[in-house]
Amino acid sequence: MTFIEKRNQIDSLQQKINSYGELNAEVKKKINYKFRLDWNYYSNSMEGNTLTMEETRSVMVGNITVEGKPFKDVLEMKGHDEVINEILKIGKGEVRLSEARIREIHKGIMHEEDDDKRKNISAWKTRPNHVINYKGEKFEFALPADVPGRMHELLNKTNAAIDAIAQKKKDAPHPVDIALQFHLDYVLIHPFYDGNGRTARIFTNLLLISFGYPPFWVKTNERNIYNQYIGDIQGYGGSPDLFFEFAAGLILRSQQLVLDAIEGKEIEEPEDLDKKIELLKNKLGEESKAFIQLTYSDGAIAKIIKESIIPLGFAWEEKLRKFDALFISRTMHFNAEKNAFQASGFNKSFENYFTKFVNSLPATHNIKRFSLTAHPRGLRNIDNGVSINAGEINVDLFQNAYEVTYTKSSKKINRLYHQELTEKEISKIVNDLGNFLYGNIEQFIESNKKA
Repeated sequence: MTFIEKRNQIDSLQQKINSYGELNAEVKKKINYKFRLDWNYYSNSMEGNTLTMEETRSVMVGNITVEGKPFKDVLEMKGHDEVINEILKIGKGEVRLSEARIREIHKGIMHEEDDDKRKNISAWKTRPNHVINYKGEKFEFALPADVPGRMHELLNKTNAAIDAIAQKKKDAPHPVDIALQFHLDYVLIHPFYDGNGRTARIFTNLLLISFGYPPFWVKTNERNIYNQYIGDIQGYGGSPDLFFEFAAGLILRSQQLVLDAIEGKEIEEPEDLDKKIELLKNKLGEESKAFIQLTYSDGAIAKIIKESIIPLGFAWEEKLRKFDALFISRTMHFNAEKNAFQASGFNKSFENYFTKFVNSLPATHNIKRFSLTAHPRGLRNIDNGVSINAGEINVDLFQNAYEVTYTKSSKKINRLYHQELTEKEISKIVNDLGNFLYGNIEQFIESNKKA
């Protein structure tokens, strides 16, 4: 079936839906919930969000975190759900797109822990971005300097098309054409540092909803063809017809879902019963997931070791290796009250030890501090026995937060248990410790010269 044929079918189905008049509250609630669930899950998972469908439901009913998943993923899913919930409430009506609205939506769906990355949210990109397409070839999006002009042009073109429909001009484009063409033009520009796919689909669906059509989403098994059609248009001058035909099929699927709900048919997928049970548990406040803020516990300690201390240890190891040629040997030490471990460096054996340590936490509860230390020994050509102080990293554990301190730094890094150290913080810690070790080596050499 061609795009035009599918578009005619879309109009026919929409007339049938409209013939039922105002839907009752129960049917509308059922449809909107299914739209939210699938749109949230599939659109975010396309961009690398790790939450499962069940966990997406959990976030939608108000849980602030999902155990074992990055907090960034949870907050971005939560923000995305809030945005689309508002869009679904708007329903059919006049809409105009603006730069301010696009920036506001981007701010609503993005979350960054790192201060530098956070500055990029809702701002046009300042660095070039690209994609490796389905053929393994690199495609560059619009250059940062061109983004303001191209976005201005896209918004003017889209709003002019919307006005033409509102004014019932004879040459006005079809609403579905406007929405899908906006999608293609937007992803060619890729105006933000990240979140471009999600915002493209949000505004495409906003346009569809404002024209009276249901939103669509791309399921997991449909991603490859979606990316291929867009890749052909982006990189090889392909016709948009195949993409339009594909997307029209997705709109038809959403329309059929609406009709099924109106006619009293089941619109949930077969595996949704288990998810509904989990949703009910969440609503009743199941302790394992009803969660406002992590507090001191075995799980909290395990989380910061996995997400902060292990990455920090490997980063420190990488810095220390640059000094290894100066010494005969080096060891790394971990201490947590009665628990201790030593290895030649922060390597796989350290990671394996931490796994065992975390698994034994119930038997070693009430740990309030643990530390990592490095001990390079035997400065070559000077003293084969001396140990040079390479610094120490300490982690203090409190009721609702943990605190990281390290040698020769007056700064304390405080984090709630659900928050990991950022890449920037890890980099600063290991660089400061590297400079500390370098200073101690120089001082030892000078003192030996005097002797």
